[in-house]
Amino acid sequence: MTVFDTLLAPVMPILQHIEAGRTKHHNEEFLWIDFVRILVFYFTKRCGSRNALVVALENADPALGLPAVPKMTLSDAFRRFPPVLLRQALTSLIAKLNLPENPELSLIGPARVGDGSEFPVVGGMMLPKSSERVPSMKLHLIFNLNQMIAADFLVDSAGSSERSAVRTMLQAGVTYVLDRGYMAFDLLRDIIAAQAFVVMRAYNNIVVESVKELPVTLPDSVVGHWVHVRDRIVQSAHPDAAGILFRLVECTVGTTTYRLITNRTDITTFQVIVLYAYRWQIELIFRFFKHTLNGVEVITQSKQGMDTFFAAMFLTAILHLYFKIDCLEQGGYLPPTTHDLLPEPQDDRAQISIDPTRPTAHLAIAVLMARMNDKLALFWKIPKHWLSTVSDYLDRLFTPFVRDILNKRALSYYKIQ
Repeated sequence: MTVFDTLLAPVMPILQHIEAGRTKHHNEEFLWIDFVRILVFYFTKRCGSRNALVVALENADPALGLPAVPKMTLSDAFRRFPPVLLRQALTSLIAKLNLPENPELSLIGPARVGDGSEFPVVGGMMLPKSSERVPSMKLHLIFNLNQMIAADFLVDSAGSSERSAVRTMLQAGVTYVLDRGYMAFDLLRDIIAAQAFVVMRAYNNIVVESVKELPVTLPDSVVGHWVHVRDRIVQSAHPDAAGILFRLVECTVGTTTYRLITNRTDITTFQVIVLYAYRWQIELIFRFFKHTLNGVEVITQSKQGMDTFFAAMFLTAILHLYFKIDCLEQGGYLPPTTHDLLPEPQDDRAQISIDPTRPTAHLAIAVLMARMNDKLALFWKIPKHWLSTVSDYLDRLFTPFVRDILNKRALSYYKIQ
């Protein structure tokens, strides 16, 4: 098997099953399964544009078994093939794969972070209700923090409501981590009604009345760095909060005060703050999708084509994650355990961000994030040089030698963190 065949192997039975059962056009020559394979190739090669994809297909090694497809055929495929097919494949793959889970969150339960990000649309078309001068759309993403994969998504206009989007994707028993742009008591009420949970940053001017003070539990490593920490059950006189009791955790780091609303009372003060700290992972994953996978520009103008485009992007990311973890495990490297993630008193490798808008601009948060990211980077992050090597080796046979080369790239990235 080639490296490309090995990369695709986990999803091929699913794609073949869907291909066999779907309704086909009477004179169809370009198959949906070939379209999906081409899209995985597109993101793996990081083509970045439709024209670059056409050229890459023309130059592709015959061992990959990819057809050379004209631009118009690709554009038509985005419009013709229902996005529900690729969403079905994505859902089936996630259910099938035995991906390791972040042990730090194992006792907290299912955790997801939600956010939205704009992507430019090639060709000048704007989605309905969009008033942006630069043609763009918004991807509303729910990211699975336990396995570090995309869990759900919604494509809408650039000005679409993030609160409305997250409401459509709520699942019972899941804890959603949200930034203060989502802050609204009616959303809190809807999350409670959906039997879900939330850790959401509140506005600084929130007015509440204390009902009960809770004990503050923090590890020694952050005492003195995190100050004015307070944990309590509160209520608000706001009409949308009538009859709701919720928990408010407050913490000051440097010059920034964080006020976190949650309806979870079964976790510690530190766990609430750590859950919110994990929110930064979705910022990193958007950067990965846009720049590492070179998916910053959406190469289709049709609404359903955009759904297919992002489903293929997420499918490719999951395939690479599984491939990387499998290569590492074959080489004797196993995912971290809860013991591996025990707090460290100091981490001299923590890097303070030069961007003042990032939470890691503060030393205490930088230390916390360095500890979390360092232990997880080897298995859950797809570095650019590892991806470049996979891209260069796609047409080669997957052998122990190739596996060791890929592991060398992964370990080289990990050691410099």
